[in-house]
Amino acid sequence: MSSEPKPRLKKVFDQVSRYSSVGLELGLSVAIGVIAGYYLDGWLGTSPWLTIFLLLCGVAAGFKRIYLALKSLEREQEEEDSSDS
Repeated sequence: MSSEPKPRLKKVFDQVSRYSSVGLELGLSVAIGVIAGYYLDGWLGTSPWLTIFLLLCGVAAGFKRIYLALKSLEREQEEEDSSDS
């Protein structure tokens, strides 16, 4: 048997862990924005404006993280392709 499947399997697990962590970061950034906005709205009496604003900030932060992760994966794929040639 060749040793080829093990490095390939490791690469797959690395990519799965990256994608799942990005999804977790998106969910957490949205949740933190909503929770912080909810409590600030209650404290300052500005309901629902801070909740909406911080929700949108959380969504923007999450999508920025997804974009950066995809760019990083694209860069790694290009480097791998160029090293295979």
